[in-house]
Amino acid sequence: MGSLAAGLLQAEVPMPVPQRPYETTLEALSEFYRRLSSEVTRFVSGLAVWDGLDDTRKALFAHTLSNDLPGRAVTRYEDFFRQLALECPEVAFWANLVDHQATRAQLGTLSASLEGLQEVLAPIAQRRPADAWIIGLARAHASVLDRPILTFRDALDGTSLPPLGAAYVNPDFRVCDVGPSDPFATERWWQERPVRSDLDAFLLGHLTSVQAVRVPLLVLGQPGSGKSVLTQVLAARLPPADFVVVRVVLREAAADADLQTQIEQAVRSSTGESVNWPELVHRGRCALPVIMLDGFDELLQATGTSQTDYLLRVAEFQAREASQGRPVAVLVTSRTAVADRASPPEGMIALRLEPFNDHQVAQWLEVWNTTNVASFAARGLQPLNADTVLAHRELASQPLLLLMLALYDSDRNALQLHSAALGQAELYERLLTSFAEREVRKSAAGLAEDQLGEAVEEELTQLSIVAFAMFNRGQQWISAAELNTDLAALAPESRSAPTGLRAHLTAAQLLLGRFFFVHEARASREGRTLSAYEFLHATFGEYLVARLATQELHDLSETVRHPTRRTRPSTPDDAFLYALLSLMPLTTRGTTVSFLVERLQGWPQSLRTQALTVLLSLFHRALHTRHDTRYDDYSPQRVPVPTRPATYSLNLMLLAVATTTAEGLSTDDLFPESGETVPAWRRLALLWRSQCPAEGWSGLIATVAIDRVWDDGRRQIRVRRRDDSEAEPWSTDPLWTYDFGPNHQYRPRTDDQWFAWVWDDNRQLQQQAKFLCDVADDIFAHGLQPWTGVWDTAVVSFHATTGRPVVSAANALVHLWLTSDQDSTPADLTAAFDICLQIALNGFAPFDPDTRRRFRRVFLRRLAADWERLEHDWVERAMRAIHEGGKDAMDEGPQFLDAAREILPAPLAALWPEGE
Repeated sequence: MGSLAAGLLQAEVPMPVPQRPYETTLEALSEFYRRLSSEVTRFVSGLAVWDGLDDTRKALFAHTLSNDLPGRAVTRYEDFFRQLALECPEVAFWANLVDHQATRAQLGTLSASLEGLQEVLAPIAQRRPADAWIIGLARAHASVLDRPILTFRDALDGTSLPPLGAAYVNPDFRVCDVGPSDPFATERWWQERPVRSDLDAFLLGHLTSVQAVRVPLLVLGQPGSGKSVLTQVLAARLPPADFVVVRVVLREAAADADLQTQIEQAVRSSTGESVNWPELVHRGRCALPVIMLDGFDELLQATGTSQTDYLLRVAEFQAREASQGRPVAVLVTSRTAVADRASPPEGMIALRLEPFNDHQVAQWLEVWNTTNVASFAARGLQPLNADTVLAHRELASQPLLLLMLALYDSDRNALQLHSAALGQAELYERLLTSFAEREVRKSAAGLAEDQLGEAVEEELTQLSIVAFAMFNRGQQWISAAELNTDLAALAPESRSAPTGLRAHLTAAQLLLGRFFFVHEARASREGRTLSAYEFLHATFGEYLVARLATQELHDLSETVRHPTRRTRPSTPDDAFLYALLSLMPLTTRGTTVSFLVERLQGWPQSLRTQALTVLLSLFHRALHTRHDTRYDDYSPQRVPVPTRPATYSLNLMLLAVATTTAEGLSTDDLFPESGETVPAWRRLALLWRSQCPAEGWSGLIATVAIDRVWDDGRRQIRVRRRDDSEAEPWSTDPLWTYDFGPNHQYRPRTDDQWFAWVWDDNRQLQQQAKFLCDVADDIFAHGLQPWTGVWDTAVVSFHATTGRPVVSAANALVHLWLTSDQDSTPADLTAAFDICLQIALNGFAPFDPDTRRRFRRVFLRRLAADWERLEHDWVERAMRAIHEGGKDAMDEGPQFLDAAREILPAPLAALWPEGE
């Protein structure tokens, strides 16, 4: 029996869990029973009684165990499952959820504010009288449903904010078990999981399952996706007779306290009463404790410390409580991007909230418009319709940003009036200006119009410096300490010419908490409050980076165009621009580049022309030594000495290209004092590649295109904005590479003229790649590695013929192989053979007969295999050419002819000229 027992123990019994459809559980259970049947059959077949059975009985036994028995076992399981549901209300929920379409339909109709929780829990609740402490805690949770979704200070006078209980729309979600090696902090991993719309059902299923008290449920989402609001609504919907809910806002909890202390502090904060955790559970009278730890990502951002074991410590807390007879369910929320900072305990479930779909956006807008029907009518405003909002889907799909669009439109229907004509940059400008103006009017009423404009610009400048603080550190958030350091460096107490972007700024003036689209993460440690800031959507920061860069460029251009002293030319004062743009390539964020282009292309042509002049002037001296030390203390990150001038020159080039038309700039514009502009470009491009972070370099070559052209016989490069529609792949032109201009001696001029050359050493190219240790170089070197050794010169032997592209011997042969292996037309295949024929006849240097001999034999073998697919006239011409080439003793022609006679089949031999 030992082997049978071992086999049975290895089989894991599938249990019903909310993250897996019930039908899938039944399929897994059926497979489990089939495995058991297989083990029993294997065991019985080894017994003596098995040998006494005839083949018919053996087959019947095996068929019964493998086919009939598993199905009957599943049926019996379902019968027992329903019987258990009669005796246990929690299991009754499972039975109803999986067995009754009416329950599923009911949950489907209650898609707002988690109302399905109360509706489904009502018939299965225990109806235990709740303790006064528990009732007080439940009242604190329930009160949030009647509060407005934001403070009234965020709305215009006359605009009403709907209460949370009415405005909350259940989002779609994805859910999955996660293991230690799963990249659950990446979008790609989540895209492989199915989208579900039964959030009520899942949460109920999870909280009534065994897994809820073993490991935490991790709820993930983007900033503004509604993670915190979900915990608020869930806490309000769970009945206190059956659930003791404690919501711990981690930004308000002591970060250095243990979990039990944080829970007790949260209860005191909600009810005003001090509580002992075991006593609270006892007073719950068998109700399930549910702890919601809201804001793990805030804990990380604000404290800046590693919390890799956080989820493991939560699971250990659950294990301890279970051993003491106090099983507890725990839910943890976090921003998706930082979720992998904590190792998941075995068996953990992760749930990711999805952006709103079109129906959910319309559902939310219906609540918004209903709440404001009287206000809109009194002010002559139209309700906000879904089509207008969905034109800006990236913002509308996030609940908090959807509210931002609605608030913006509540001011004279601003979104509806301009939505169709707004570009993305213009929309962001209007949104941010609108909210900045509201804040200024609240804090400084009675300002004149010009003063109001200056104050609004000051607010936007403050926000832009925050955006640069994040951008120049390569992260999506910034701590308050880091931000204060940046402000002190960029805006010192005393400064000449305190106007424009150089206006006086202090950390005290930077009241980011006034803007609800800037999220402040907080944590408490040793009595101190630590803060970090993050934009609710990354594109806000990306736009503000583009805005401040272009605004400073605008001011510099205006200063040069209208100098205060006209007796001498004005030199652009780019100290502030250098401080901002010398640490991180703007191409690190593709959206930032798009905003830059849109803003600059919206300027009048005269201003763009002046801006280009300024940018080129700065670019020409970007690598020179700088002597201005005003912003030397601005150092968001420590970088090597070459990085800042390299990065600054790259960003200046990018801005210059963004101001031009589709034709872009020439290298004569960029390097006017260089006789050879192509080498100058190459040197600078190599510097950029060496100093750029990987995403900045890849963003650069994805954003900026170059065209290799001839200009009056000289090599030139034109640098322009990349057009997404331009055809790929690009093909090199060796004539341009080797600077063989239109009048160069190696350019064929008649139909019968050809040239071949070998100027480089393939072994040296491979050694260079090995020395540089660059990924791209290694990839190309690896692709050419089969051509190293005896084939080295085939890579660097080029052949030029009139009317055809210049190709190397290796390129021609690879092209021939690929064309031959595809369903190519006779014309295409013949053209590939003809190029190789010309190289076989004329394409190798006299000092390299060995490679030429190898090439010719490979070509002849391919010809012997494919000649029937080629155009017959060409085959005849080729045979004559090979024959004529065989007469050239200086070119080893006889050996070529001998190889042809050896390799080519008889039908081709018949095409030799008469007498052969």
